[in-house]
Amino acid sequence: MPLPRRTLLLALPALLAPAAARACSRATWLGPEGAVITGRSMDWPYAFNTHLFALPAGTANEGIKGGLTWRSRYGTLVAAGTTTPGGPIDGVFDGLNERGLGANLLYLAEASFEGGATAGLPRISWTAWVQYVLSSYGSVAEAVAAFRNPPVHLVPSNFGPGGAGHPTVHLSLSDPGGDSAVIEYLGGKPVIHHGRQHQVMTNSPTYAEQLTLNNYWGRLDGTTVLPGSHQSQDRFVRASYYLSKLPPAQEMRAQVAGVLSVLRNVSVPWGQPDPQHPNIAPTYWRTVIDHGRRAYFFESTLSPSLVWVELARLDLSAGSGIRSVAVEGEAGYRLIGAIEGEFRPAAPIAYLTP
Repeated sequence: MPLPRRTLLLALPALLAPAAARACSRATWLGPEGAVITGRSMDWPYAFNTHLFALPAGTANEGIKGGLTWRSRYGTLVAAGTTTPGGPIDGVFDGLNERGLGANLLYLAEASFEGGATAGLPRISWTAWVQYVLSSYGSVAEAVAAFRNPPVHLVPSNFGPGGAGHPTVHLSLSDPGGDSAVIEYLGGKPVIHHGRQHQVMTNSPTYAEQLTLNNYWGRLDGTTVLPGSHQSQDRFVRASYYLSKLPPAQEMRAQVAGVLSVLRNVSVPWGQPDPQHPNIAPTYWRTVIDHGRRAYFFESTLSPSLVWVELARLDLSAGSGIRSVAVEGEAGYRLIGAIEGEFRPAAPIAYLTP
């Protein structure tokens, strides 16, 4: 006998909730006159010492010590930080290239980079994945075509205090044409969801299962019943619902503010750790990408101000040199508004190595 609707609604969170996971959310809004705005939240148990890096076209990249080296085809602006508290900056988690392609790295408990057909391929650290894609490809379609037969082997180095963190992540891509993709490695093989309809991504379960859950909730009235927990599938549903309700704003300020409002709705409030759910972590920062205008916005939870970079005002030409600016820590929290003039020469990122 089928369960009554109310009983099913109450039972779903308990039946479907996976093991607690580090929470992040991503949402892409498709607005009027070709506007494409992507936002993401970064939820984690500790700070990253996040810096924005300007990596010009022609930059020499080493994806892991002793692994693949390549020259950047496109200049990139990326959010990079440390995977271990107090350690060096060794990973890129988010970013935008000069063609307007954006990439967001999020947690996925089910991910596995081992066991597939990538043995023998050129090696890069999983923490270099975002930079590899943004520096090498000009659109979502181009990146998807490359990863249907993986061009690299992502090395799953552990991280965090005591090396206890496992590199279980998946990647979302979006571009100025409104195209999107989600790339997951399951059993060592890439599983790719490609198309404009893939506007929201959170964490577990796998993306295919998330879509099934969201289809169920999409048949209900979101004004009267909407899941409200911090669990990944609940955030997926809320982000999808509120994204669909954003007004067709024309002004950049309203477009960015609208996407930020969705992200704030699915963020985890700042607070003490919950011993019953040790991997549910507060939101440390949020980013928003305006793909058409090539603008990147960064909002730290601990800062009173939003900062941003317009790539048209940042020199990413070959030979301009690697530069960075801290957007966390006391110096970063004092920044306000446009920060293109705050970048200073920096050393290359040494990506996480086993």
